[in-house]
Amino acid sequence: MSNSTDSLAFVRGPFLQGTFLQLYMNGLYTGLFFLTLYGMVFKRPIYRTTPGLFVALIMMYILSTVHVIGDWIQMKLAVVDNGATGESVAIYLLEGFPLWLAVMCTVAFVLNTLIADLVLIWRCWTLWDHNWIAVTLPILCTLTGAALGGKYIQATILIYNNPRSNPGTNFGISYMSLSLGTTCVCTILIIYRIMMMSNRGTRRARGYTRVIEMMVESALLYSVTLVVFLPYLIADFDVNKVYPSVVVAQMTGIAPTLIVARVTFGLARPQKSWKGSMSTPRFRSGGAPSANPEPSFALTGLSNDLHRHASDIDSKPEPC
Repeated sequence: MSNSTDSLAFVRGPFLQGTFLQLYMNGLYTGLFFLTLYGMVFKRPIYRTTPGLFVALIMMYILSTVHVIGDWIQMKLAVVDNGATGESVAIYLLEGFPLWLAVMCTVAFVLNTLIADLVLIWRCWTLWDHNWIAVTLPILCTLTGAALGGKYIQATILIYNNPRSNPGTNFGISYMSLSLGTTCVCTILIIYRIMMMSNRGTRRARGYTRVIEMMVESALLYSVTLVVFLPYLIADFDVNKVYPSVVVAQMTGIAPTLIVARVTFGLARPQKSWKGSMSTPRFRSGGAPSANPEPSFALTGLSNDLHRHASDIDSKPEPC
């Protein structure tokens, strides 16, 4: 009897601690989100030229918050409504939550990761000078992942209605594997691009500033959380996967928001600095480059007026 009680206590602990961990991370995310939103609207209103990005940031915050609310409701139902004994709490946490709650959290998680992947692809596309060939593989992974995400939601409903049913394929693992592939490819491409552009003779990115730039621009922390989470997801049963799952649920929105915050507050490089040169490898997408390229509408770091103002102040020509 004591062994059974100890095992059930081992189940209750991670769920409760995971809920508070997710609340803490969502609090940090909330501060970052509203700070970035303020910058996008008042400080440097790039929301006018990038309405899609503006909507994506809002949607990611809403979906991350929905995931927090879902976990909080689950704990409330387990502890308050079904908390007669410690054993009843643990049993409810394992198999007693309602279908609508499971579907709500699953849909929020899938949509949030899809939007985050699209934002990361967008940033990679921008840093590679709007070259579509560079982001072809991440786009294919994301499109395939979108289809598998729908199957994952469908399988969640099927298993809930019939616990003995076997979908044949674990669509959750397949979906997260493709999302990890998208994130890793974009991360490698962005880090490589930053390293190549930083070696062009400029003095902007040296030391710790270069490391911070690579970590934020490439969403490296998001990639690491996915790498840690996937083995727990593959494990047949491990309640400790609650910890990485709640971190991923919030980091999915935090990482892209950090990228946009750098751009909004002028900490990112200007768009013209990402132009390719003879000393930096680049993909060939066909077509001759325009002599007077239009300013980028996607995550441009500084406006054209700021570029002209900076060139008037600095008499030295910018190294190629």
